Amino acid sequence: MKLSALAAESGVSTASIKYYIHVGILPPPGRKRNATTAVYSQAHLDRLALITWLRRELGSPIESIAALTRSIDDESLENIELMGICQRLALEASNVLKSADPASPPAPESSSVENDIRGVLHELGWPDISPTAVASMAGVLDELSASGYQVGPDTIRRHIQSLAEVASKNTSPITDDLSRDRICIEVMRGITMHNRLLITTSALVHASLSAMPRSPQNSAPETTKFE
Repeated sequence: MKLSALAAESGVSTASIKYYIHVGILPPPGRKRNATTAVYSQAHLDRLALITWLRRELGSPIESIAALTRSIDDESLENIELMGICQRLALEASNVLKSADPASPPAPESSSVENDIRGVLHELGWPDISPTAVASMAGVLDELSASGYQVGPDTIRRHIQSLAEVASKNTSPITDDLSRDRICIEVMRGITMHNRLLITTSALVHASLSAMPRSPQNSAPETTKFE
């Protein structure tokens, strides 16, 4: 397709497309028939969709987008590694995982909470492939513990198992059949949008359970009986 068609289909102005090519986050077009006819492909549409989503949803600066697109274009990087990079970017944008400060001292290799998380994963027979997810979960659990909540392997196990069915359905569409740009969009969009859903669902469930009558013995909500 020509530049005008690419702009129309992607919803991105021709000026922005030319700028993205200039800064290196959008690959240059191919040439067809002669040196003056530029041709764009589905790969350009996928990349523009990724750039647009990052700018609109995460407010990512060009430098961050450039770092991600370099990883996408690095054929030596496996898809599972690329997904980890996308996961970290989405978690940092959601303020769940803080960006590393070059001036700060290095963090310890593994905290006791991280070891507990990895222990639960091992117990469940799940692969431990995301240091980013482990570190971000450990950080939240540390905050909970400091606030007076009881935190331990049982807490970790309960939350992991309760989300297993949801996560299984959410991740099933992400396959190697997608372009690497589409994989990145699916991973980051899934994390950000489903995190919002989890937060709002958690508020709903906690509010409802808090309002239900509780038995004095165990403070658990009483079961409603239907005749």
